[in-house]
Amino acid sequence: MQTSPTGNLNLTVQRRSNWERLLRRLIGQYGLLIILLLVTLAFALARPAFWSLNNQINIVFASSLIGIMAVCSTMVVLTGGIDLSVSSVVAISGLTAALVLESDSTLLVPSIVAGLAVSGVVGLINGTVIAYLGLPPIVVTLAALTIVRGAALLIGGSILHLIREPAEFLFIGGGRLLGLPFPIFIFAAIAVIMLFVQMRTRFGLTVFAIGENERAAILCGLPVRRVKLLVYLISSLGAGIAGIVLASQVSTASANYGNALELDVIAAIVVGGTSLSGGRGSVHRSVLGALLIAAVNNGLSILNVSTDQQLIAKGLIIIVAISLGNWLQKWSER
Repeated sequence: MQTSPTGNLNLTVQRRSNWERLLRRLIGQYGLLIILLLVTLAFALARPAFWSLNNQINIVFASSLIGIMAVCSTMVVLTGGIDLSVSSVVAISGLTAALVLESDSTLLVPSIVAGLAVSGVVGLINGTVIAYLGLPPIVVTLAALTIVRGAALLIGGSILHLIREPAEFLFIGGGRLLGLPFPIFIFAAIAVIMLFVQMRTRFGLTVFAIGENERAAILCGLPVRRVKLLVYLISSLGAGIAGIVLASQVSTASANYGNALELDVIAAIVVGGTSLSGGRGSVHRSVLGALLIAAVNNGLSILNVSTDQQLIAKGLIIIVAISLGNWLQKWSER
């Protein structure tokens, strides 16, 4: 039985359509990864040393601090909010831990608990004011940014506080496990936990519902206020963990640490494709966003680009990456 030319044409069109749908789906899911690979390839071609295993490990290590904060703050952005206070929380949490260790270097666990407790208090205050008083997140967290920084300066001054011991505390940011810097494992563990929370819990589904339509979420009986409070608590705890990791890594703590880190955190989240209006994004994409920013920073340094030119180049690359990512996302959804 012969197939008509029309039948052959229809079959060809159908196959082409299936392949196009598959391509769009793959690009929609892996577009950011493609961009990261392209950036890596470009730097590797310009300077082959960029592609070395040690340098790739350094990139992941460099991304861990921003990555820890970004995956925790992603929940805030998914609700349509923003947390600008994270950089100050980094400073005060590390400083609090250092001051406890200054009083008694054997207080390893209490120092970590104290640092996290301070960051948790900041998150609870931010979340309560935003969720229950209805003030805009950008105003509340901007105020917290300056208040917390001022509080850090009050309790620690502008001097560096040295952390010489215990060795277990210094291991958090400076130790190695299985040949890799320990902060990479902290970053990976927090990312996996947050991804599980986002994808497999009722809390995570409620976060998306709030971002998509907060009014509808309220009418559906979802605990909107409680969830909004909790996302700011999670964001601050992430910054608190990052502050302890940073203090351990550099063996010092200061009220001035973390300046402008909130910009890199927001950049990592946005580059990852999370919408600032809420309701669209993912923790794993924020991980890729943090890696992309770390790769750009590393590549520009290897190319010996001056600091002022690095800032310009970094900004332009981020804009191009976001634009390309948005275009790929829209093209995949056609």
